[in-house]
Order: sequence, then C-alpha cells, then structure tokens
Amino acid sequence: MADGFLDTPVGPVRVTVNDRGAVTKVSFVDDAGNGVGKKTDACAAAVRQLEEYFGGERRVFELDLEPEGTSFERQVWDELLEIPFGVTDTYGAIANRLGDPGASRAVGVANARNPIAVVIPCHRVIGADGDLTGYAGGRHRKKWLLAHESGQRTLDY
Repeated sequence: MADGFLDTPVGPVRVTVNDRGAVTKVSFVDDAGNGVGKKTDACAAAVRQLEEYFGGERRVFELDLEPEGTSFERQVWDELLEIPFGVTDTYGAIANRLGDPGASRAVGVANARNPIAVVIPCHRVIGADGDLTGYAGGRHRKKWLLAHESGQRTLDY
C-alpha cells in the first residue's frame, strides 16, 4: 500500500494505492500530513491527476481503480463513472438504469459509501428535485466540485 496527500481548494485529500498500483481510496482528511506511506509511481500518478483536476486541467481520470464494496455498490459506482464531467444525475435515474426503479435509496446508500471520492464522481448525483442532498465529504465540498465542473467561479473552501 502507498499513500499520497495533496492540498486542494476544498481541503487536504489522501490517496491510497494498493500493491498492484490501483487506487483503493480517495478521501478528504483533516491534515495533509496525517499519515506516512511509501511512495510509488502509481500513487504519484494518482496525486498528479487529482492536482490536474483541481487545477482545471483534467476532466477524465486515467487510473486503475479497485474500490472495495458489495456487488451492488460496485454496480452503482460503475454507473457513477459514466456521468460526464459537468453533468449531474439523480439517484432515481441510476436506479432505473440498474433495472430497479425502487432502489433510489439503496443507490443513495451506495453513493455515500463510495471510497474513491472525486474520481468516482458521487458528487455528481443530486436529488430529483435538484437538491444537492448529502455528501460524505460535506455539502460545501459537493457544492464547490459541482461549481468547478460547471465552469462557475469557485471560492476557496
């Protein structure tokens, strides 16, 4: 395992990469220096791509991902990866695409358990009424990420 840290306009982010070089976790943390890990090329590449995203230079990530979760959670996360940069979707629409229109809440739970924030864009999922709803990293971060992707002027966190 390797960990990398970066400062972003919405707070420090920790990136964890497994021994196969796949990203297993991206999360907002209290302190960018919190934790020590060995450095690897895969970890450095993931950090670089996230820096490019936050700097407005990247819209699509090119990383190997290995999030841990149930079969259903991985299906939801695969759907999230299909939501383009700058576009939002709803829990209900994702449930419909998965073939279970009644699974909106289960989609919301899987969305909240996404271990690879930003790269698997759970921030792009909103309520059917347009409400931002919750975000594990905090609603203020979700608001910033959506504004960033829509080209609106974003304020530092």
